[in-house]
Order: sequence, then C-alpha cells, then structure tokens
Amino acid sequence: MNYSRLLHYTYSCMLISVVFFSCQESEGPISEQTGEMIVKFDNYVGNQTLVLDNVGSTNFRYSNQNGQPFNITQFGYYISHVKLEGPNGELFVDEMNATADASQLKGYYRVIQGEPETYNIHLKGVPAGQYNKIIFTLGVREDGIQEGAVGGILDRAAGGWFWNWNSGFIHYLLEGHSPVSPRDEQRLRLHIGGWKNIPAIDENPQRFFDNNVEVSLLFDATVRVNETLRPSPHIHMDLLKVLGDADFTIQNNIHSPSEGVSFAQRINNAFIVDHTHQ
Repeated sequence: MNYSRLLHYTYSCMLISVVFFSCQESEGPISEQTGEMIVKFDNYVGNQTLVLDNVGSTNFRYSNQNGQPFNITQFGYYISHVKLEGPNGELFVDEMNATADASQLKGYYRVIQGEPETYNIHLKGVPAGQYNKIIFTLGVREDGIQEGAVGGILDRAAGGWFWNWNSGFIHYLLEGHSPVSPRDEQRLRLHIGGWKNIPAIDENPQRFFDNNVEVSLLFDATVRVNETLRPSPHIHMDLLKVLGDADFTIQNNIHSPSEGVSFAQRINNAFIVDHTHQ
C-alpha cells in the first residue's frame, strides 16, 4: 500500500470512528434545562391598593360604581390549573394533585389579602424557553377533588373556603361593611363560587352553577426562562371590575352559586398583567 492510499485509509477510519461515537452519544439521555417563574398578584380597588379594615370599622375608604361606600375586612381567591405558553410552541402545565396530605397538595393556590406570603406563586420545573402567555383557573374545579381527600388550603377543617359537595368551593371571597347594607352591622358578604351546573328540575329555578373562570393573559413582553433567568410577571386584580353595577342595598349577602353568576362573569376582565421583571 503506497503512502497516499495509507493516508486515505487512515483518514476514512478516523471519520467512521467519529461518526460512530457521535451517534452513540446522541442516543444517550439528554438533560433538558428548566427554570422558575414567580407570578405575583397585587389587588386593587380601582386605582387604589386594596387595604383591609377591622371587622366593625366605619372607615369606608372605597365606593362602588353606584357611589355606595364600603370597606373590606377579608378578601381572597383561589388560583389553580396554571399554564404557560410561548410563541414557539413552549408549554408548561403546573402539576395538579389533590390529596389529604397537605405537603403533597400541588397546583392549588390561595391569594389572601393581608398574608403577603400568598401573593407569589412559584412555578418550578418550567422548560427553558420564551413565554408570552399565562392561563389559570380562578377557582377550584371538581376534577380530582373527593370528599374527605383534600388537605392544606382546600381542607375546610383548616379554613378552606368550602360550601358543600354539591356547591363546591368559594372561589372569590369579599367581606366588609357598607352603610347602605340593611344587614346587621352593615355587613357585606360576597362569596362567589360553585363547580358544577345542575339544570333546574320541573319549574324550580336553577340553583347550582359552575362559576370557575378561566383567565388568559398576555405578558407585556416575551420573557425567557432558563437556569439563571427567573422572570416575574405582576398581575393586577381590580375588585371594582368584579363588582360592576352591583347594588349593595340588594346584593349584600351573595352566598350561593346562583347568586354569584353575574359576578363570576365579570372576573375575567378584572385581571391584567401590569408589568414583568425579567
């Protein structure tokens, strides 16, 4: 074999070896990079920050669309089934798990005014990529929830906002006072919830409604998630948009799915992404 043929032969063997080992490496497991996103909720009443007053307070710092003054002594809502979407097909679906073991409860969150540790939702294991949309359910769906099998923030014995197994959970809760309310101590209670539709039977009015609301919001800018970049969209919720044209002389004690339908229908427009920290 002359020198040129030997050189050609050696080069061919090296090329085959490189291809062979490259193929072997590509067939091994590929570790996908993930990151985290922190979604922050800020609650407002119009252009005013939502502030709680003590039960019995006559400091009516807010007014509704009808000019009726009111204050707020308790406020909050449930968030669940969170998803993130990106412009290039990126998708993150928050893991859901309803269980009696509070430490294993996943995918359910409750934002409670006055408890700052509840304002931030930490989404972990988000596939690296770009994201420009968040989708979540305002409320708790019936799916995966069984009697006696939920703990943590869903446990009614531990303060979960729960009605009964026909009605479901209270998704959006407002309590306070208004001088126009005819109830004792001028009480104002708006409990909006319900997780199923049960049609009316015979001539009785329909009582049960699914007042869960899917909220879909675009970020103010496309954000990137990876091992070092942890974006934080700030979502503002405006209570006045949920109240709409409610008249507190009449609608002052909403405490059933049927009574809450008109409020639930306005929830979608109450949330916006105000800004995002990258």
